[in-house]
Amino acid sequence: MGPFCTEKISLGTTIVRVLLSMEKEKRILIVEPDTKMAEKLYQVLRKEKYVVLTIGKASEAIRNIQQEHVSALILDVDVKDMPWDEVVPIVKGMAPALPIIMTASNNTPELEANILRHKAFYYHVKSFGTDELILAVRNAVHRPAIHT
Repeated sequence: MGPFCTEKISLGTTIVRVLLSMEKEKRILIVEPDTKMAEKLYQVLRKEKYVVLTIGKASEAIRNIQQEHVSALILDVDVKDMPWDEVVPIVKGMAPALPIIMTASNNTPELEANILRHKAFYYHVKSFGTDELILAVRNAVHRPAIHT
């Protein structure tokens, strides 16, 4: 039996406990077109005990956010199939409280300004390594709920 099942607990109670457990899971959705970078981020965040899903296309991420609870979104500016600056408003419209962490391989003042205009939770330049990104994810998923 699973960790939430005991012989003394009825089926109804088991379902409630499993649902409560799922609410507590910190699920990170990574939208990264570079498969090697996606795998690296996956491994790093799994070590931090997050539930991690990697996706290469923005349209798949949007569908996932519609269907499942996501605690934080990591979105690369070079995402395939849609420009990132079209993805962010769609996601914010669906899940206004979802923290969006933007990543980029190359930084420019124009890109940084555009990301700030879109009110991303955090902007991470990949060449800085993963320590700051991990900290940003921690801050994103453990912040108090904002009621909109």
